[in-house]
Amino acid sequence: MGRKSALTEAQWAEIIRRNLNGESIRSLAKEFGLSESAVREKISAQAKKIKNAGNQIVAAKRAVNELPFAAQIAAHTYAEKIMAMQDLSADVAINGLTVAKRIGDSLTKKLETAKDKDLMTDKALSQLAKSGTVINIHSRPAFDAMEIERKKSDKALSNEERTIHLVNAPPDDI
Repeated sequence: MGRKSALTEAQWAEIIRRNLNGESIRSLAKEFGLSESAVREKISAQAKKIKNAGNQIVAAKRAVNELPFAAQIAAHTYAEKIMAMQDLSADVAINGLTVAKRIGDSLTKKLETAKDKDLMTDKALSQLAKSGTVINIHSRPAFDAMEIERKKSDKALSNEERTIHLVNAPPDDI
């Protein structure tokens, strides 16, 4: 790992902003007393993400603007619903994991103090199975959210695919 940057995050943000606005890496490196390679390395990945996100926003706005006015409103409403569901899903996942951890911790304490022969009874095995089911139920939203994110990163939809999905969504879903 390289040495700590002499610049603050605010200075790096300024460099990235100015580079995106057309200033050369060479002039920015000279102004901030850095090597061109250091500036290029630091900003290239982030600048690429920013440009990609910006292009997606532009494509989405163009797609929405091509719709009739009522459909534009429906598209915005649909997008807001998706964002609200994502926020809610994250909250549910976090709360579920918290509950699952508490149950797991409680179960671990009981197992640590129990005698081996007491763990092999039908009642004890039934309680362990029920606890495992409850933990699984509460953990599932988090695992589902991670799977969705993995699939998104494995096969990102193109802007056109996202637009087609949004435009072709059934009216009942909007």
